[in-house]
Amino acid sequence: MIDSQFKLVNCTLKHAAMLAEIGASTFDETFSPYHPAKDMEAYIEKTYTLAQLKKNLLNPYIQYYAAYNENGDCGYIKLLDDVQAEGIEGRVMELEKIYVRQWAQGSGVASLLMNKGIDLARKQGYDYLFLGVWQENKRALAFYKKMGFEVFNTRTFQLGDEMCDDFLLKLAL
Repeated sequence: MIDSQFKLVNCTLKHAAMLAEIGASTFDETFSPYHPAKDMEAYIEKTYTLAQLKKNLLNPYIQYYAAYNENGDCGYIKLLDDVQAEGIEGRVMELEKIYVRQWAQGSGVASLLMNKGIDLARKQGYDYLFLGVWQENKRALAFYKKMGFEVFNTRTFQLGDEMCDDFLLKLAL
């Protein structure tokens, strides 16, 4: 069973370095084949600094949960409380990031992390959980649809000089 293989932890400041490292390395592994190195480096240097992660962890509207097993830290989710999403009515939580190390992909840890986000959103009285995903990320799209999410809108995401097209997906809770 997946739950006995992995452990989840509600992240605090002591997890900042681990979150920064997983975020930077996973983002780079996933997207560097598709984007110029200078754009990737600029985004990673801005988003996954220790200072930025500490700031996020101190924000009461941001939650992080990390998964680990005997092999180490496997991945994490980042949740944003009480967000506005065009095209969704009611209380909305955003799953801003779900990152799983390459060696842990296919192990069930992504489902465990996703289910944690869904459970938290339900327990906290949200009507929807939503997320954005690059339209070319077919593996992630298939996973989100398997988890019950549906496309409801699009947006652009700037990565350096490039504008990337994202799908917005929602899950009614």
